[in-house]
Amino acid sequence: MARRFLSFAGLLAVSLAAALVLGEAALRGIGYAAPIWYHPDPVLGWTLRPGLTAWFRKEGRALVSVNAAGRRDQHVPIGKPAGVYRIAVLGDSYSEAFQVEREQAYWALLPGRLQACGFEPGKRFQVLNFGVSGYGTAQEYLVLVSRAILYQPDLVLLQFTNGNDVMNNSAALEPEKYRPFFVMEGGRLRFDDSFASAPSFRRSLSPPLVFLRHASDISRLLQLVRDLRNGPFVSAAYVPGSGVEQGLEPVVLAPPRDSKWSEAWSITEALIRMTAEHAVRNGARFLLFSVPYAIQVHPDPEVRAQLQRKLGVEHLLYPDQRLAEFGKRNGVPVLPLAPSMQRLAEERGAFFHGFENVGIGRGHWNAEGHRVAAELIAQHVCAEN
Repeated sequence: MARRFLSFAGLLAVSLAAALVLGEAALRGIGYAAPIWYHPDPVLGWTLRPGLTAWFRKEGRALVSVNAAGRRDQHVPIGKPAGVYRIAVLGDSYSEAFQVEREQAYWALLPGRLQACGFEPGKRFQVLNFGVSGYGTAQEYLVLVSRAILYQPDLVLLQFTNGNDVMNNSAALEPEKYRPFFVMEGGRLRFDDSFASAPSFRRSLSPPLVFLRHASDISRLLQLVRDLRNGPFVSAAYVPGSGVEQGLEPVVLAPPRDSKWSEAWSITEALIRMTAEHAVRNGARFLLFSVPYAIQVHPDPEVRAQLQRKLGVEHLLYPDQRLAEFGKRNGVPVLPLAPSMQRLAEERGAFFHGFENVGIGRGHWNAEGHRVAAELIAQHVCAEN
């Protein structure tokens, strides 16, 4: 009886092993990959994991590679060669740009656009992308201070997302607490990195979870299980009257109506000023450019008007106008993209956000959105030269 049981257990083990091998082979055969792209970081909250390459299909479709320095970009040595003009890009998922191929991202298109307008003739351009999904201005400032400035950039581009950066910068409003914050006290910013000492965050750095992340790199089955647990990326077209889109509430499209949002804006503006000052202090030019909500640049003016009526505002450009006015008061160069992108979208009947696999007219920039953004940024930089 015992021998029969052992024989059955052995057969079961062999069958299970064969099923796992076949499952791995099948997932690899269809090109499935869903690696853990990020790991916890006690300074920044999280960073991209170096050395990963996989297809990203949750929104758009692109082959994404993360270099050895943990950036979605090509490898560039820290030392700057003679005759090179370097641009450091700070931003969130719009700059990380997993949704499009690297060559289609606005920062990859910038060198060609700048050369075409005669900017810095005789120089070779290197654009270094430090964008990481979910980052707010606080993390972007810390990236500049601790990493980007080491590359001796000649120009620092700070990408600002109208949809969520103000919330990201507020400890009172931001639901994701495992990140550094700056807190306003007595009219000055105080750095708060208390998240790093939280027991649950420290557990994320434990050997078992580090092992699990590395094991996931090898096993497509583990990736599939994690993917199914997290659920699919769900998106759809904008529905008038339903708000803007998940995670991007329309509150920033109107002046703040409570103290928490007023303080969030004050913190945001102080962080922008700090970032600009650090760039200039280290010999770089600085430019903030704002990324519009999809609804701000919807090609149908009536769709925009419906949200305007709901919010009781004359237009949807409040964050862009506020940033432009802040820039003038503080001597900080600001390029609001929404007004120009809105005009171009309406003229061309084009959507600059969205993809067929998740819905057009929401989400991140598609290839056309990146192309137009690169053109507008290059035009501004060349005009200000």
